[in-house]
Amino acid sequence: MIKVLMIFLIACFGYSDYFTGKSLQTRPLVLGPLVGLVMGDLQAGCVIGATMELAMMGAVGVGAALPPEVVSGSILGTAFAIAGSKDAGMAVALGLPIAMLVMLLRNFLFVVIVPLFANRADRYAKDGDIKGVSRMHWFGGIFGMYLPLAVLVALAYYLGSNVMESVLNAIPQFVQDGLTISAGILPALGFAILLRMILNKKIAAFLAIGFVLTAYLGLPVLGVAIMAVSIVVLMVYGETNRPVAAGEMEVEDDEDF
Repeated sequence: MIKVLMIFLIACFGYSDYFTGKSLQTRPLVLGPLVGLVMGDLQAGCVIGATMELAMMGAVGVGAALPPEVVSGSILGTAFAIAGSKDAGMAVALGLPIAMLVMLLRNFLFVVIVPLFANRADRYAKDGDIKGVSRMHWFGGIFGMYLPLAVLVALAYYLGSNVMESVLNAIPQFVQDGLTISAGILPALGFAILLRMILNKKIAAFLAIGFVLTAYLGLPVLGVAIMAVSIVVLMVYGETNRPVAAGEMEVEDDEDF
């Protein structure tokens, strides 16, 4: 039971990232070693956490794209792998489906539970009760979202990996296929929504260049990112070292008497 309590506290620590200014406490690279420390194998926790970080590195919210629930997948994948003396590959294989499943539960809380606190906060705001609005903000985040998820993580660890695998296997195949397809579509939808807000004539050409590099030349995303950074550096360096014409020179105000 001590380990279950510690897993619960680690989950609370991970979810508290939303209250502490997004300090990356949700990442597997942070949670993996903590789980390994609790499970008595810090080295395995570090290795598994780093491996899962690579697998979930792209699990970030972009526009309307909802990423897998990183905290639950990281904690449970690492804990079950260490408990079963498995390698990092097993942790990823078990952690990613768990993260997708918990993502659905998180969205359910967002749709059903959190609006109850939000509606109450609206009534407080209408009455000019600032403290009431603040309470609903904290209560909605803690009791309507993150505390239930932390309890779920601890309960899942208590039940064991076999039960979790049975739950995952009980999900109908068409639901699993739908999750797989939506996981591929939603990031594209999120980027499309962002492009509608930021796309203009100045950056349209760079978007086209990046599309050609990835779609037709097969350049990986890292290569495109390095090329983009290089272009920005050249542009900034060229702008700062551009000779200034005589008419463009600024005359500083002389305040000396």
